[in-house]
Amino acid sequence: MSATRDSWMFALTVSTAAAVLVSIAAAETLLAIACVVWLAQRQHPIVWPSYVLPLCAFMATTTLALLMSPQPEIGTAVVRKFVLFAMGLLAANFVTTSARARFAHRLLLAVAGVTSGVAIAQFTIAYSHFLSSHNLADDPTVLARPTGFMGHWMTFSGELLLVWCAALPAMLILNRRWLIPLGIVGTAVILSFTRSAWLGAAAGFVLLALMIPRKLLLAAALPVIIVAAAASGLIYHRIAMSFQQQNFGPDSGRVELFLGGLRMIRDHPLFGVGPERIHAEFPNYYRGPDPANLNFFYGHLENNIMQIAAERGLLCLAAFLWFIIELYAGLVRMMKTASEMRWTVMSALSALTGFIVAGFFSFNFGDSEVLLLLLFLVSIPYGMNKTVLVQDSCPPNLVPTTS
Repeated sequence: MSATRDSWMFALTVSTAAAVLVSIAAAETLLAIACVVWLAQRQHPIVWPSYVLPLCAFMATTTLALLMSPQPEIGTAVVRKFVLFAMGLLAANFVTTSARARFAHRLLLAVAGVTSGVAIAQFTIAYSHFLSSHNLADDPTVLARPTGFMGHWMTFSGELLLVWCAALPAMLILNRRWLIPLGIVGTAVILSFTRSAWLGAAAGFVLLALMIPRKLLLAAALPVIIVAAAASGLIYHRIAMSFQQQNFGPDSGRVELFLGGLRMIRDHPLFGVGPERIHAEFPNYYRGPDPANLNFFYGHLENNIMQIAAERGLLCLAAFLWFIIELYAGLVRMMKTASEMRWTVMSALSALTGFIVAGFFSFNFGDSEVLLLLLFLVSIPYGMNKTVLVQDSCPPNLVPTTS
């Protein structure tokens, strides 16, 4: 592939990742264009990340679960979503230099900064309205949380979590002025009032605590600490809702979803109840007092592991865990030998850790926007590692010898 075509493919790839923060339709359109152009013009070997094999196993076991489902026609969306996995291949094959990785992180941080500013404005307006209405449906810490340009606050907070975690190590090589959009994104994470995002961001931060200088960590964390302190009353209000209201849906519902998921796994251990059938099956596994009037959403089980096991079976769960373990193992291997690319590996590890921790309290693996962004961020080191290996395999200072 010529240098010009390679640059165009990089532009399409990074534009897809950035578009995820604004519009899933735009992101999927750009992804489709990038895949078609790549297939039509590919002229060099493909870089295959080490997680491709377990990801293929995950797709195979998902397809098997669909075939074994009593209603396969309603679960075909999970198979159509396989095309999103191409995001990882595109990132590994076209974000292959430190300059491209820097540009990609700057673009994501800039776009996330804008969307975070929109979310902060949304929160301010919603809170002002809530002060006058005192209606729970208008509470911007519970049922009227900011969404940015997304359709739901869980999607939005999941995206910001990934960008914030990945951007922390990027501050090692970016100009300090990028701390400003980083602070805006961190502020939006706090004001998202999404506890899974808080926990994920904290996990990603802790992972980096021993990897990057404390001065940089403090500079990145300071805006978040200030905003959290200023909003401590609202944070207390958000957490206290779990204890002040009996059978508070967002919390009691999670307990019921977990228990219902266990019962589904017990009855359907190998192939689950079938893709996209949790909503239909959950009332049959609910043991509460009034299954006809559930006060919480049960379209999924709010937990990646429980959702995959109950919906697609333990075989698929094993493939998913293999995928996650291989991701960590591959990134740790690269960390041991990384030099110029070290910061990209740290970014990937931080984002992955934030995603995993948040995934214990939300089904973020099933969120197309979050999945696309995750695959982009964790795949960048694979492409850079391949480039480094090729460059280092034949040192430029070799001179011919005579016998």
